[in-house]
Amino acid sequence: MKLADLQALFQRAILEGDNDILKAIPNSPRENNETLFGVYRNAYVLRLIEILQGDFTQLHAYLGDDDFEKIARAYIAAHPSRVRSARWFGAQLSEFLRATKPFDRRPVLADLAALEIALNTAFDAADAPVVAMAELASVAPDDWANLVFTPHPSVQRIELLTNAAAIWIAMVGEEPVPRAVKSKNGVKVLVWRQDAMPKFRVLKDEETMMWTEAAKGVRFSVLCELAAAFDDPDTAAMRAATYLSSWLQSANLSSAKVAKPARVRRTLA
Repeated sequence: MKLADLQALFQRAILEGDNDILKAIPNSPRENNETLFGVYRNAYVLRLIEILQGDFTQLHAYLGDDDFEKIARAYIAAHPSRVRSARWFGAQLSEFLRATKPFDRRPVLADLAALEIALNTAFDAADAPVVAMAELASVAPDDWANLVFTPHPSVQRIELLTNAAAIWIAMVGEEPVPRAVKSKNGVKVLVWRQDAMPKFRVLKDEETMMWTEAAKGVRFSVLCELAAAFDDPDTAAMRAATYLSSWLQSANLSSAKVAKPARVRRTLA
């Protein structure tokens, strides 16, 4: 048998459970070939479990060793590794937990995995400039209306179905962990990287709307109009400025530029 064919058999045996490789493995005086090859299979699975434990530390801590291993083994069986880098092996774990019985009965598990995936992705995101508060000090008052913003590549907005964010915060702070409960309207979370550290915070509804529009390149004047429509018009500009200040302090923006004034269409009466 050619080496390439033997390697292909070995790979299929590890990834897909194919036993054709056993024809090429002789029995030993002490063990049969299936037991001998099982050492490789078990080592491969254990290594993948270790990778998942490293990528999902909070989910592991929340579940404990035994329950996490059950999930890990089920995921490994359903999603054999298809990429060279182990970094992306667990990328589908949240979707798997949300759609697979019996894990789908506990949506907090999928949420904890989704939050950890987002934080890991933020950590690995591309570098980019960060807008400092001082840079906006030089913007002329008349130009503020036409400011448009670009999010930093690490920033993501995710939505959770449960109080997983509160559970995460409690675990990290070594505080009593609240009981997992579903949220009526979902929990919006902003995830980003700042000073090489992935972070997140829960957004209220108005800021969720403001961030979503700002990330699309909507002008600051329009953001203020949206805030006025959302809540008290008299304090809309101040609220919009407060959100912007928070984004700047958290290194959420890569650019803030003055766009050309929007054209006003005129129509005949």
